[in-house]
Amino acid sequence: MKNVLQNIPWLILLLPFVIVAYFYNSLPNEVLIARSFFSDDATHAPKTLFTAFRVPLIEIVCAAAIEIMRRKSANENADYYRMWSILLYTVALKSLLQAFEIVSPRELAGDFFYATLGVVVVGIFLALFKGRKFFTDLFSGKQEFSGAEKAIFAVILIAYLGLAIVPIYIFQ
Repeated sequence: MKNVLQNIPWLILLLPFVIVAYFYNSLPNEVLIARSFFSDDATHAPKTLFTAFRVPLIEIVCAAAIEIMRRKSANENADYYRMWSILLYTVALKSLLQAFEIVSPRELAGDFFYATLGVVVVGIFLALFKGRKFFTDLFSGKQEFSGAEKAIFAVILIAYLGLAIVPIYIFQ
């Protein structure tokens, strides 16, 4: 049963790819790349496979980093494991809601944006509450990472920056 529960977030993370693929032909010629939090300004880019599937790819990259941390803490501390599991579910639900935002008409997209924001705030709050001691251990040196883990995190960071940040500057 525990293995099934471990895989549910990954199954949820696959749904945005299916949703965007299903609605790809009906997407507008420009896809939302970034939304301004404080104004109506938004960055759009021409619809391509990259721009359409960019958000689910970003979330897979984030989920990979979280999964490394989740597995690392699985046998060390149950609260840390739950914290990373909460964050993994948060990323999965965020990705799903963002897929609905991408394929929704503009008048509904804002609703999915705010639902996504709510999921993220609640998920981070719950994770911080559950794993609050993790950060104390991290900054006191009780949490250490192997060279391989550091290398994987470096690759994940580069992938994240390439998917999430660089396109904003390219299409602005």
